[in-house]
Amino acid sequence: MTAFYVCIILIGIMMVTVAMVWMVIERKNNRDYRLEIDEKRYELQHLIEDAEQLLDELNNFSGYVVTQMEEKQKDMEEAVKAADERLDLFADIKEIPDNLANSMQDFRQEQEKIDIKIESDEEEPPETLQYKKGKIIPFDLKKREVIKLSRDGMGSEEIARLLNMGKGEIELISRISQG
Repeated sequence: MTAFYVCIILIGIMMVTVAMVWMVIERKNNRDYRLEIDEKRYELQHLIEDAEQLLDELNNFSGYVVTQMEEKQKDMEEAVKAADERLDLFADIKEIPDNLANSMQDFRQEQEKIDIKIESDEEEPPETLQYKKGKIIPFDLKKREVIKLSRDGMGSEEIARLLNMGKGEIELISRISQG
């Protein structure tokens, strides 16, 4: 009977030893998980820093594009002014052939109609717009909303979030409307 008890005690000691080895192995695995989590956290922080750097570069580039567009707009305005001055020189000529005079009069009437149409379009407020992500709004309505919101004192980042547009695009529209 003592052999039976000795066998039971030995089996118990073996089970305790196996359990202890198993516990050591599990603890080591837990440390490995913690190391993996730390590595992933480190990688994620680097990705976030890279994304922020990319956003800064994109904002700088959009600022550059806006300034280039403003310069081109000024050049165009100067060219239009020069063309208007040249047209004024031709308007001073008293002897205009009848055919040309009639076509100029027709052109002026068409231009007045277009100006009246543009003014009436600007006076009509856009219907209630629902701002949802991915909602497609025609460019004219977006442009009017950007101008209205920027005149109300809202920042370009807030307008960009509200209308789901780029910050550079908002700045471009607001600067063009001011000029």
